[in-house]
Amino acid sequence: TFFGAISILYALLFSVYFTSKSPAATTNALTKFGKHLVISSKAAAAIHMLSFGTWFGTVFYTTFIAGITMFKNLPRRTFGSLQSKLFPLYFKLCTGMIALQILTLTAMPDVLSKTSEVSLLVAFFATLLNLLYLEPTSTQVMFDRYKLEDDGKRDSDEYKSLAKSFGKFHGISSLTNLIAFCGGIVHAVRLASKLAA
Repeated sequence: TFFGAISILYALLFSVYFTSKSPAATTNALTKFGKHLVISSKAAAAIHMLSFGTWFGTVFYTTFIAGITMFKNLPRRTFGSLQSKLFPLYFKLCTGMIALQILTLTAMPDVLSKTSEVSLLVAFFATLLNLLYLEPTSTQVMFDRYKLEDDGKRDSDEYKSLAKSFGKFHGISSLTNLIAFCGGIVHAVRLASKLAA
């Protein structure tokens, strides 16, 4: 699949960065890779900024505004059902936008650095982990809890176990999402330093 191929590509980039004895040599290699893109550095920069803005704005709005507002104003099950439809799309969009940023960054030698690459790679893998494992698992556990509630088994050991599992997976998913967001902040600071230079 697309996301599988992208994850393998960025896993290779990630391993190159952390095993390289010369970060400068690695950056030069990525710059050469960027020269093979069929778009100019200006076009790459435009795509990079648009994908960064889309991703960062989406994460900020979903995490700190929309999610909290829905949680406070919707019935629990309505909120859960809505999130089960929203989150797969959210994580797919974020994964795609981060992938575009990493790809276009290789065509921007003035911005390309180990700091930017690592921060975006951390954000990418954190988001991919949410997309492929944490969110689907958390959602499945949530629906399993709903079924037990419908069956009148809210006081059962199985329900308590599922409640504990949901708390664990949901907590890890939220933390992973925040780690990705922090990666975005690091990259934003790097971009700002180049714009101000």
